[in-house]
Amino acid sequence: MKKVISCLIVAIPVIFLLLSACSNGGSPEEQVRRYIKAGEEAAEARDVTIIKKLIAEKYSDDHGRTRRDLVAITARYFFTNKNIHIFSRIGELVFPEENRARLQLFVAMTGQNVSDLDALLNMRADLYRFDMDLALEDKEWKLISAEWRQAGPEDFF
Repeated sequence: MKKVISCLIVAIPVIFLLLSACSNGGSPEEQVRRYIKAGEEAAEARDVTIIKKLIAEKYSDDHGRTRRDLVAITARYFFTNKNIHIFSRIGELVFPEENRARLQLFVAMTGQNVSDLDALLNMRADLYRFDMDLALEDKEWKLISAEWRQAGPEDFF
């Protein structure tokens, strides 16, 4: 019985994450924001399975990376970083077509909790800018392409 309860304790948040990420309720902007939140929570939980579900099967980028490559990069990051905390800011979010979204996402990844921008300035964090393209596939937002590079603290203001 204890095993069943512990499995439910793990499964319920995962199911909630997937439903909130994929739900088509709300405006497209709200849906994309939920998608980003689900990705952050999956990264903090170091859950490659959920990350993989957020990436389109036909993912490709200018560097020739595929979905499989992106999942492998993520898995390596999770393997080398035992504690992951995410602080992010959406810089720009536009919808060039009805079922497409393009956004800039600034992400600080660190081994300790980041409560706000002041806390971020006082700690060591990996800072990145992600330029992401999403598509709505079967009522679920999926990452279809992305580019990333290092960002600076000024990008978070």
